[in-house]
Amino acid sequence: MDEFDPGYRGTDETHRDKEVNEMKIALALRTVAVAAVTAIAMAGCTAGGTSDEPSGGNETLRLSQGGTPSNFTIGEWGGGENMLSTAVYDTVITMGVDGKLLPGIAKSWQYDDSRTKLTLDIRTGMKFTDGEALDAEAVSASLEALRKGTVSQAAWARVASVEPTDDSTVVVTLSAPDAAFLPALTNSNGAVGAPKTLTAESSQLKPVGSGPYTLNDQKTVVGSKYVLDRNPDHWNVASYPFEHVEVSILADPTAAQNALRSGQLDVLGAAENADQYPAAQFNSGENKPTSLAVLWLSDRAGTIVPALADTRVRQAINLAFDRDTIASNLIGEGSSATNQVVSDIDSAFSKDLLDVTRYDVDKAKKLMAEAGYADGFSVTMPSTPYSVQYESVMTQSLADIGITVNYESVALTDFFTKVATKNYAMYFMYNGMASNNAVDIKNSLGGIFDPFGSATPELTQLIAAADAASDEEQGAAWGDVNEYLVRNAWNAPLNQVNGFWVASKKVTFTAPTQYNLNLLPYAPAGA
Repeated sequence: MDEFDPGYRGTDETHRDKEVNEMKIALALRTVAVAAVTAIAMAGCTAGGTSDEPSGGNETLRLSQGGTPSNFTIGEWGGGENMLSTAVYDTVITMGVDGKLLPGIAKSWQYDDSRTKLTLDIRTGMKFTDGEALDAEAVSASLEALRKGTVSQAAWARVASVEPTDDSTVVVTLSAPDAAFLPALTNSNGAVGAPKTLTAESSQLKPVGSGPYTLNDQKTVVGSKYVLDRNPDHWNVASYPFEHVEVSILADPTAAQNALRSGQLDVLGAAENADQYPAAQFNSGENKPTSLAVLWLSDRAGTIVPALADTRVRQAINLAFDRDTIASNLIGEGSSATNQVVSDIDSAFSKDLLDVTRYDVDKAKKLMAEAGYADGFSVTMPSTPYSVQYESVMTQSLADIGITVNYESVALTDFFTKVATKNYAMYFMYNGMASNNAVDIKNSLGGIFDPFGSATPELTQLIAAADAASDEEQGAAWGDVNEYLVRNAWNAPLNQVNGFWVASKKVTFTAPTQYNLNLLPYAPAGA
């Protein structure tokens, strides 16, 4: 099989791919209900306004996240969730709670007809919190750092050059169109910091940006609690009404739930059962899609398990799963059956495609026989804390069509390396969802989700066409890619997880399309 263009998505087992995927999966793992280990995670809320006057009083918003930010340096963000990064650093573009791209440091942007030249119109009059001017030169300096950053360079793989053409214009030239690039500019991969401290060692824990908040290093306890103070000079200060934000690092979902009940947190994205929280004290609701449970069929060349090279075998595997029962009985409320790597609010999602893999053991057995595997075959899969909940279902479903699964216990810390070094032909793992066509599809086709780097000329062509499609044609173009992945049984997605949020009556919010991306969702009740 052909290999993916590394400019699209790296296929080597590099440190960069490992770290990027660990960050991505860390987000997903916080959003899933897993056998007595964790609950579904996500929280969000709405806030708007673009006036220059701050609103609200001295309110403090108290939140939590699961991962500790190890490095605030531009291009080296190591916190997994982006909320703290986008609080202290402005991003080139902003993402609203509905997933729409909004102005950020760039008040507008425009691709040329080839979609390889992106012109950014930089907002004038901005300054970093150290007083330095935030102009096109300063933006370009950060963008160059992002091109070289250990963590950020994966998102910047197709960037050929960055050039400030005047004080308020930056031109980014891509080697090929990349539909996931603009969304990347809304998170830490699009963060802009003060030039004087851009690469300084101090930026690791004392970032200097122009974001809506500054990090209070006197009150912050590294690894435990991060305290943010509102930046009154931010260009969109009204959209960030809380005077202070405290983010506690709580990896244990039970601890987070207890913290909400005791009033130490205002919002909980890990609500195992929203009904457990009295309506008189809390508001609650269902999240947007947050994660996807997938049996990844990565050995499509048959390197370890020859049978997986046959599309009919992969199709049979998909037909062996009763996804509706898995979603309703194994997971319950906040989950829905799916066979697609895009969320059901992505425009590329198709309800009609759900019928392609409708549960049918007889048809699956027939496909296995046609492929020469009437007697089935054996496969070894890793058992992790996150696969345990699904293991009995996967074992029985695959046994029904003659596939014997042998599990070997693997520590989560070793899982990434063992998968990346091609030890397993197929394996279960969650993936975080962005509810963006290009991002969700590309995330499923790289790093540990495709360690063998397989592709076909047709798939490569479909992806290239979608990357180059106009804004109006993006949905249909990525829909074609999605259809190819489903019909060719690229993987075996099982169910989409939404889950629930719970919040105190002091905070109003709606669930955003991306978990912990920024602080735009939150507002005081009644604001």
